[in-house]
Amino acid sequence: MKFKGISLSTSFVAALIFSLLLKLMDKFHFIEWNPVGFSDKLHLFSSSHTVVKWGILFVVIWFICILLYYISLIFMKVPVSISSLALGILLAFVLEWVILDENSMAKLIKHVSIPFMCIVIMSVRFLMESAIFQAQDHPLSK
Repeated sequence: MKFKGISLSTSFVAALIFSLLLKLMDKFHFIEWNPVGFSDKLHLFSSSHTVVKWGILFVVIWFICILLYYISLIFMKVPVSISSLALGILLAFVLEWVILDENSMAKLIKHVSIPFMCIVIMSVRFLMESAIFQAQDHPLSK
């Protein structure tokens, strides 16, 4: 897989905005879980400063955004509004299920964070629109 500069920069912007929105949601208690709680749960970097934990989380999110950028090229023939909504909702539910460690879907639906789902869907839409637009032969000449 050849990485282009546009894919790295688009993924970087998506990861940066997602991380900032995640920090705001944590600050105003829109989510019930701690975004950097992985360090305590996995006993990695638990004694590190919070900025280091957020930096590591940003790098992980950036890597996931790069993967999503290239995965979204599979859905070029499907309208982006439909595929990004479906993929975003699925990704948000899977992330919340893993993070909250719920054992049933009924409990997950009660505890799902709508603002978190919205920023996941917006990020996926941004990545998919950008990837498909850049994959066209001459997108600005039409």
